[in-house]
Amino acid sequence: MRSCATAIFVALLLCGIVQAQNAPQQQPSPSAFDAQTASPMLLQLSEALQGHSQKQFLGLFDLDKMKDGPLFKQQINSFFGQTESIRAHLNLMDTSVDGDKANIMVEAEMEATPSNGGAPGRRNERLAFTVVRVGDKWKFVEVQPRSFFSLP
Repeated sequence: MRSCATAIFVALLLCGIVQAQNAPQQQPSPSAFDAQTASPMLLQLSEALQGHSQKQFLGLFDLDKMKDGPLFKQQINSFFGQTESIRAHLNLMDTSVDGDKANIMVEAEMEATPSNGGAPGRRNERLAFTVVRVGDKWKFVEVQPRSFFSLP
């Protein structure tokens, strides 16, 4: 009798797990964008800069939806090509939602060492990012000022 009760319990438990796995996943709405969503994006951006990975950095952007996306890609490729190392700190200041877009305000500090051996260039600026939902991810579609990602 006890093993029968255990078997029923296990069957009900498995049934609940299967139902949970098959339940439709709801997509977060743009209004669900907040600091908890923005922080990992900024961490990935910072890690891509410090890891000197232009592929990872550009992968965080939707260049097709970005105004002058190909020009921005060219700028980033040039920036990474001209730098030997990059240190970056991105401090989230604010997030807001505007229709189907979200905005992120960041205090940004960066030190970039040129590959030609010159003195490191330092930047301290407030950056404004715009993000949109692309499939199941948020992607950057704008950053201002773009000149932040260039050697001084």
